[in-house]
Amino acid sequence: FEIAVKNVESKNFLEAVRIFDKLAQSGLPEAQFNLSLLYSSGLGAPKNYKTALYWSWQAHLNDHPTAINQVNEIFDLITEALRDAVANQIIDELLSVAKAGDQTSALKLGKTYTNLLVAPDYQSAYVWLSIAQAYGLENASELLSQVADELTLEEILAQQEQASTMFSEIN
Repeated sequence: FEIAVKNVESKNFLEAVRIFDKLAQSGLPEAQFNLSLLYSSGLGAPKNYKTALYWSWQAHLNDHPTAINQVNEIFDLITEALRDAVANQIIDELLSVAKAGDQTSALKLGKTYTNLLVAPDYQSAYVWLSIAQAYGLENASELLSQVADELTLEEILAQQEQASTMFSEIN
């Protein structure tokens, strides 16, 4: 990470992107955030708001303290279709690891269904946030309560059944 930062400082952006990309793939939020900044500004790689949004959202999901500001800035630069394309890519990736038993992915799915899609999918969010709450993940209950406020009682009851079935399949 420090080598990548030094590469940015010495304007060797190509090498910085290469290093940050490797670290970002391994889940390091600071690398994900920095990679997003480089793609957003076109340094070390051609400017690419889709990739910048992807990495800034990943950094946000991994609790980077200011990544959401970068996410919001990128929202103003892209179409709703591109925003949904990135959201669906991330959802597909998270579903794969969540169904394989990765507990933290349940909360990340709830956040993505709620806050990255242009039109939030509260029903899917409810399912995954219910699973995240069952795992005891911090902040799941609060977000689950907010999502429940957007659903009818019938929808909540249906999603509870789906969450129970999914939870059993995973565990």
